Amino acid sequence: MRKNIIFFIILIILCFNSFGQQSENNSKPPKYVFLFIGDGMGFNHISLTEAFLSETIGFKHLAMTNFPVFGQCETFCKNSLITDSGAAGSAIACGAKENFENISYYQNSDTIKSLAKIFHKKGYKIGIITSTDMNDATPATFYASNKSRKNYYNIALEAPKSDFELFAGGTFYQPTDKNKDKINILNIFTEKNYFQTNNIEDLSSEKYNKILFTNKTTLEGGEMPYCIDNNIFEKYSLSQIVESSIKFLDNKNGFFIMTEGGKIDWACHENDAATAIQEVIDFDNAIKTAYDFYLKHPDETLIIVTADHETGGLSLGIAQNKYNSDFSILKNQKISHEQFANKFEEYKNSNPKMSINDIIAFVNKEFYYTPILFTDNELQEIQFAYDIFFKNDKMITTEKKYKLFGNYNPLTITFMKILTDRASVGFTTWAHTAAKVPLFAIGKNSQIFSGTINNSDITPKILGLFE
Repeated sequence: MRKNIIFFIILIILCFNSFGQQSENNSKPPKYVFLFIGDGMGFNHISLTEAFLSETIGFKHLAMTNFPVFGQCETFCKNSLITDSGAAGSAIACGAKENFENISYYQNSDTIKSLAKIFHKKGYKIGIITSTDMNDATPATFYASNKSRKNYYNIALEAPKSDFELFAGGTFYQPTDKNKDKINILNIFTEKNYFQTNNIEDLSSEKYNKILFTNKTTLEGGEMPYCIDNNIFEKYSLSQIVESSIKFLDNKNGFFIMTEGGKIDWACHENDAATAIQEVIDFDNAIKTAYDFYLKHPDETLIIVTADHETGGLSLGIAQNKYNSDFSILKNQKISHEQFANKFEEYKNSNPKMSINDIIAFVNKEFYYTPILFTDNELQEIQFAYDIFFKNDKMITTEKKYKLFGNYNPLTITFMKILTDRASVGFTTWAHTAAKVPLFAIGKNSQIFSGTINNSDITPKILGLFE
């Protein structure tokens, strides 16, 4: 009897100690915080990507959709139901709704700061990663404050002032201002003791305290090339950048990394489904890299994945195809619409009198992997676009032209749309929608992100873990 009593006492003590340790662990805030923002990424962008993977390589869930915590975000901004990246990024970064096109401006409050700035003050190292230009709206909301997202140079000036340890991905748009008469922003980074490199191995070095890392190739706007154009441009993937950034930022105090898959949005502004799919895959691979880190530090890591808004009004299924679809058709697209339009412009300049047959031969060589035999209806669409582009731009109204082709080349849009129509992918707009966006989470205290929340709830929820 005495032995049993002693055994139960020891058991109770062990249980209390275990409970105490567990409570202590649960009360500690996360040491490593990853925030992933898929710019323009709605629920259907994820569904389309998974459907495409299912039909091309066998069924596969993305890393983000395997996360145990699932919710959704409302995206409306202070003065519009349909938001832009400036207002939405500000809400996510700072925890308060903002006006359309503002960058964490909050002119009536000196107390609202971005999550990145708050973490930096706590001693965390900060990494801002994006596939777009670094002074684009979403990354800018974490380090800058400006009344207009279009004040690119003034926004860029705030990046080196932030003293954040890492900026990585794209470079800066209008680095010497729109009139090209200001000091180059890259020179200011040098003055602020940032080491500048496009060699990813430098991120593994312990020699540098602050780094401005630019991808191997950046385009005219400062952005990284699309993943679908990897056969044209040399570039690092988002996952490579995130993996190396983790090595650079890891320290005893912890880190906060914001990674934006910014060109999901850009592709969907052009209604380019094939390109958007590859951007979602690249974004998800970066999330997988963070997840691998989480597996090594499960009690210290929090990963959150969301979007700022939905772009394109994307649908899986279109009216004329009823219940039929074949998303694998999209793998026949060789390059992005952006690069296709550039190639077409070069071809037009060197062949000003090209016929429709010339154009079809060019498109089958440059845009499709496997040449397409067009139906009579598709040939009529091509003829219509040809007439508008080459003969009579006034044959339809400006409003009608925008509805059909956006601000893009009618011919290149038509050839791309033929492919998406065959796949049964639809778009309702060239802009954003007011649709709710997904929210996935895993790791330390991640359960607080389930259900429906406002995008402005994300930062307060994270900061609440520190109270």
